[in-house]
Amino acid sequence: MARVRWTKQALADVEAIGNFIARDAPSVAQLLVDHVFEAVKRIEIFPRSGRIVPEIGQEDIREIR
Repeated sequence: MARVRWTKQALADVEAIGNFIARDAPSVAQLLVDHVFEAVKRIEIFPRSGRIVPEIGQEDIREIR
């Protein structure tokens, strides 16, 4: 199992994105934020899930949807 550490900036970014979307669609904003945190939980359990970011090419940097 991996450990994901959130930076203050990352948490602030998720909050800002959620707030921006909430202006027009509060329920969608909450779904998005929930999706982000659920994805992080999956990464902790399955750290090699997702694809390697092609532009970076490092095994330990992945992207998920």
